[in-house]
Amino acid sequence: MIHPTRGIVLNHIKYKETSIIVNIYTLAFGRQSYLVNKVRTKRNQGNAILLQPMTLLDMNVYHRPKSDIQRIKDFKVAHPLCSIPFKQEKRAMAFFLTELMSKVLREEEENRNLFDFLYHGIEVFDTGVDGIYNFHLFFLFQLTRFLGFGPEVNHNEASYFDLLNGYFVNDEPSHGFCLKGQRLINWSRLFTLTIDNLKELNLSGNDRYQLLKDILEYYQLHIDGMGELKSLDIVHQLFHDS
Repeated sequence: MIHPTRGIVLNHIKYKETSIIVNIYTLAFGRQSYLVNKVRTKRNQGNAILLQPMTLLDMNVYHRPKSDIQRIKDFKVAHPLCSIPFKQEKRAMAFFLTELMSKVLREEEENRNLFDFLYHGIEVFDTGVDGIYNFHLFFLFQLTRFLGFGPEVNHNEASYFDLLNGYFVNDEPSHGFCLKGQRLINWSRLFTLTIDNLKELNLSGNDRYQLLKDILEYYQLHIDGMGELKSLDIVHQLFHDS
């Protein structure tokens, strides 16, 4: 049976000489893997768009429940990316964000709210917004809420943030996974960060990178087997220089 759905390209792996398996987060079926034949040939260069992270698609797909690999009947670009593929900083950030999404988006079922957040976020990132150098901090912080481990709302009087349990506390946790001092202050500012006030998060490169590492540690504590991100070093060089 053929199903229409929107999709967001995450990544791909080469399969045999000319084919790929592309991982796509779909509106209808959550995360899915699709086999696409002969994509790496001159005759099928139009399919190369499936190699571009964050590509937004309208698709008709064949779907077999419990199958590890699905197939695409046809697709078209829903929102042509005008800057992500062509600007070095945005291209690097796209690889970073899709690498993380590939690790944390695991459910194979519809989640409209999550999909809409991702889809709209990519549109905004591509189109451009003031303070784009803080976009990844906003995106990752807000994504925790859709994944089910969003942190407790800010309490200004607390002395620590407990990363393991996700809330503010007055006493330092015995497990040691916590934020305090300036790192706590910067973390607290994420709670009021919106897509419209990104530039108001005015941080040095070092502080911005430390805040990113704190967010990633939060992810690692709440998602089993997440591991390290290979693209983190590149993002550090481009977005977090002092």
